[in-house]
Amino acid sequence: MIKNIIFDIGNIVAYYDLEEALNVFAKNEEEKKFIMDNIVNSPEWSGLGLVDIGLLSWDDIIKIIQDRTNNTHDELIENYCHKHYNYLIVQESMLNLIKDLRNKGYKVYLLSNTNEDSVNYMKNSGLFESVDGYVLSYLENKVKPNQGIYKTLINRYNLLPEESIFIDDRLDNCETAKLLGMDPNDYNDLITKLNEKGII
Repeated sequence: MIKNIIFDIGNIVAYYDLEEALNVFAKNEEEKKFIMDNIVNSPEWSGLGLVDIGLLSWDDIIKIIQDRTNNTHDELIENYCHKHYNYLIVQESMLNLIKDLRNKGYKVYLLSNTNEDSVNYMKNSGLFESVDGYVLSYLENKVKPNQGIYKTLINRYNLLPEESIFIDDRLDNCETAKLLGMDPNDYNDLITKLNEKGII
C-alpha cells in the first residue's frame, strides 16, 4: 500500500527557464555558448555537482571558472552564477497536486540535488511548508544517485521503501530508488501512475 510520495524538485516541482536566463545574461550567441560550455555544463556544476553537494560556494565556483577561462568573461560568469536562480519557477500545478495528495492522507516529501541560493529563492513559493519533510543535497553533503541521500530520507522520516513512490526526471536517480525498494517513476508518467494506483 502506497503511503508516501517523494518528489525531486528540479524539472518536477520546479523548472529552470534556461532559455530566458540565457537571453537576459548573454548579449549574443557567443556569450550563450560560453555560459553553456563553461558554467552550466562545467564539471563543478553539472559534472561533480560541487555546489549541490555543499562542498563549494558560488564564489568558489566563480573563481575556478574565471581562472579556467583566463578571465575572459569575468563579469558574465559572476552575474550568471549569482543571479541565474531568479529564473527558477515553482509550478503552481505541482503545489496544488501536493496539497491534494496530503488532503487524501498521503505523506509528501522532497529529495533533491540543489543548492542554498536556489532553496532560498524558492522559499517564497511556500513549497517547503507544503510538504511533510525534505532532504536537500547541500545540507547533507550527499547527492543522488548515490544511495546515502535516499537512506537519509528513509531513516529521518521512518519510511518503508515499499510504501513509497519516487518521482524524478533522471533514470539513474530512479534506478537507485528501485534498488532500495521504492516504486520509481519518470515525471512524464506521473499522472498516469498516480491514476493507475488510485492515488488521484
